[in-house]
Amino acid sequence: MSGIRLPQKSAVLCLLILGFLVPAGLYAQAISPNRLPGITVENPLQQLRQRLSGSGTAGALALEGALDPDAYVVGPGDQFSVSAGGAAPIDLQAVVSADGRLILPGIATIDAAGKPLRDVQTEAREAMQAQFRNVPVEVALSQPRQFYVHVSGAVPEANRYLVMPVSRVSDVIELAYAARLPYLQAASGAPRTPEGQVQGLSSASTERPDLSEQFRPSLRNVILDRGGKTISLDLLRYFSTGDTDHNPYVLDGDVLTVPAYHVERDAVLVTGETAYPGAYDYRPGDTVLDLLRIASGSRDLRSIERVRLIRASTTGQPEILNVADMLQNESSAVEVRPGDRIDVLTEEVETAAIYGFVTYPGTYPIESGKTTLQELIDLAGGLKPEANLHAAYIERRESHYFKGDGRATDLDLFSRAYLQQEFSRNRLVVNVEQAILNNQAVVLYSGDTVVFPRDESTVFVAGHVPQSGYIPFVPGQTAAYYIQAAGGKGPLASGVYVFDNKGNVRRGEDAPVYTGDTVFINREGIPDNPELAQLAISDQASKRQTRILTTQTIIAGVSALTGILTTAVALGLFSGGN
Repeated sequence: MSGIRLPQKSAVLCLLILGFLVPAGLYAQAISPNRLPGITVENPLQQLRQRLSGSGTAGALALEGALDPDAYVVGPGDQFSVSAGGAAPIDLQAVVSADGRLILPGIATIDAAGKPLRDVQTEAREAMQAQFRNVPVEVALSQPRQFYVHVSGAVPEANRYLVMPVSRVSDVIELAYAARLPYLQAASGAPRTPEGQVQGLSSASTERPDLSEQFRPSLRNVILDRGGKTISLDLLRYFSTGDTDHNPYVLDGDVLTVPAYHVERDAVLVTGETAYPGAYDYRPGDTVLDLLRIASGSRDLRSIERVRLIRASTTGQPEILNVADMLQNESSAVEVRPGDRIDVLTEEVETAAIYGFVTYPGTYPIESGKTTLQELIDLAGGLKPEANLHAAYIERRESHYFKGDGRATDLDLFSRAYLQQEFSRNRLVVNVEQAILNNQAVVLYSGDTVVFPRDESTVFVAGHVPQSGYIPFVPGQTAAYYIQAAGGKGPLASGVYVFDNKGNVRRGEDAPVYTGDTVFINREGIPDNPELAQLAISDQASKRQTRILTTQTIIAGVSALTGILTTAVALGLFSGGN
């Protein structure tokens, strides 16, 4: 199995994780001072942390939207803006102290740490209104605090990171990967000491060995330790589906641990027609639906009909599972085990296409071998009045019928090439017009294409006539009528041919003609220009030379035969004389 394949929901973290697993030389190309402006080799870790966690000012703070006062938990370092109107307005800044109290000088002291922002604002307003009656009072969080969150486990830079309450778990883990980038960059191009060490770099984690090739960070089993309470988070589920329950906001003193998993023993493989196929680290309690949700991203699981579950530790037959049944009762979803494989089965959709002058051209689902031509026409809304039934045709582009290649015959090279050329013809030999008019059931197969050209009510006349071009179609008229309409045959006319769009040929001026047909008047082979005349002369000379050589060969053969007969006669006479 390969390593875990991350969905594209969090591009930055995905790139950082994948980047950590490739040689350091690639970092020198992908991460450069131009890509991370303001980061210098002298103090890369501190500067990178500052850039990723915010500069400490409200103007540089990146938010997902307005803070939710019911979700935001106040802590030491939060800065509040307190104002009261009136004749002598008051506007002051108050910071939650290290022991968790919000002190409003001369007004009140509020125990704020650990409380929702809304509760702290309510208490502060009530205290202010007790002192300032009948004037507007406002209490707002002007600057969120900064605090440390600890990260350990299968990350390149285990450490504590300075973040804000608006940071999520994925942001902190991203810092644990991003902190390693300046070291990798510097390791490939930064100045070094005579002993070969990179100048200006030091890290407590650089001495820790990297993960082996058989182990990867398990982002589906991130452990959040919050005041003695342990929470298991599935970051891949967040990346794939946007489920923020698995990517909560961090709080003061949180400890994050990223376990490692074995890429073969501890993974479940998802294959088939899904958005993110690949190997996913196993999470205790995983069901088939859990893996499908991660591997499918935003795709509705109801669009998946069946999956095949192949167990890693058994030799029995794979299980075919109905996804709709599991969605109706999720408690019945089959649990998976490490090493299992889930194949998303694709149901083959049988379709036929209909184009040209029908009401709704396009591709329609059919039942191969049962749906008829008329049923397909009905699906397309019927024929338009200008549809040409006589010129309509059917192509069978996906026939599974075996066609011989002519290898086991005495066909020469040119004959086999001609045979292969003919194999490319996929038209069904059927009279579409008669089938429709006589209500004949023409059965269609998956991949068939039906075309109804437009009936332009014309016949194209070309060849040895004064005026080649389109002649209005007159039902019942023969080729002679259209030749006369084009000015009559030329003096060198040698034959009349009528072609239809199906490849049929009718000869003679009495041949019937239908709308859309082509009437061609052939002529004797006389060159039209010097180049063709030269080719004709060369061809005649070649034929004349061939005739001369043939004649000479025959004469030589006759002479030789005469000599043999003369000798034989002479020998016979000589023998008789003796």
